[in-house]
Amino acid sequence: MKLVKLFALTAIIGALTADNRAVAVNVLANPGFETDAVLNAAPVGGATGWTTFGNSSTTSASGFPVHSGIGSLRLVGGGNFSVPGGFQSFPANPGETWDLQGYMLTPNALPANATFGLLKIVWSNGTSDLPPGIVNIGQANFANPGIESLPFLNSASTPNTWQFTEAQGVAPPGTVKVSFFALFVDQSPGTGYFDDIAAGQVPEPTTMALLGFGAVCCASLWRRNRRR
Repeated sequence: MKLVKLFALTAIIGALTADNRAVAVNVLANPGFETDAVLNAAPVGGATGWTTFGNSSTTSASGFPVHSGIGSLRLVGGGNFSVPGGFQSFPANPGETWDLQGYMLTPNALPANATFGLLKIVWSNGTSDLPPGIVNIGQANFANPGIESLPFLNSASTPNTWQFTEAQGVAPPGTVKVSFFALFVDQSPGTGYFDDIAAGQVPEPTTMALLGFGAVCCASLWRRNRRR
């Protein structure tokens, strides 16, 4: 019994002190870009479930890089800041913590200028974008409001290597909507691939603690019933 109590206490403390990277549910449609992918097929414009712009397409294995499955999102920048990308939007409320993470790859070395790929969280009051407020992971951009993921896909990135990136923050006052972007900023020509993107609200630490305590209680009851 003492062991069960100790395990319960450890679970609660762990839940309360864990970092905020856990996403309860991935709210994104087609997060791995599998819907339009067909093995060995040519790129298809856009991506189901995403609002895309610029030179954006779904690419398929085995002719194009994928992190998992057979599909990925390709963003091709022609230079002069055409900024191709895609996004999805969802209802949100002030004070909620949201996380955005995924993988990026460039097939060729990128120049050491404003040519880079990233994920971005953008809050909105329904009419205009809001300043980012509290940033847990990533960096704030006030000129083009939002939380930008780190690290960027840029000149420091190793070509043909998938790179993890993440952004996380708290919705500021006035928020009614959150949008999740995959972007390729292109001062110079370049290409970025994106795959396995996850976005969702981060559970409160107290909720995670209660869930952990409930699991421990269930385990304790199971042990008692087993001894009878």
